[in-house]
Amino acid sequence: MSQQLNILLVEDEDLAAKKLKKMLFEIDPDMCCIGVTDSIEGSVEWLKRNGCPDLIFMDIELADGQSFEIFNRVEVKSPVIL
Repeated sequence: MSQQLNILLVEDEDLAAKKLKKMLFEIDPDMCCIGVTDSIEGSVEWLKRNGCPDLIFMDIELADGQSFEIFNRVEVKSPVIL
């Protein structure tokens, strides 16, 4: 029995987030998207409130800046795929 993998998506384009979620679920149906954030501020707040997911998929260019800024504002303990 496989363990559920909890994923956070940091993506400001709705269509790209939907495509990525679909692709991930096709690869492993046990993956669970526990959150989608679309900005630096939203991602920082999500991580402060919810702790660390098992994995983060992060778009580099967000509408409010580069996602690398997230690392300057909050400690990210999860593995990140950029």
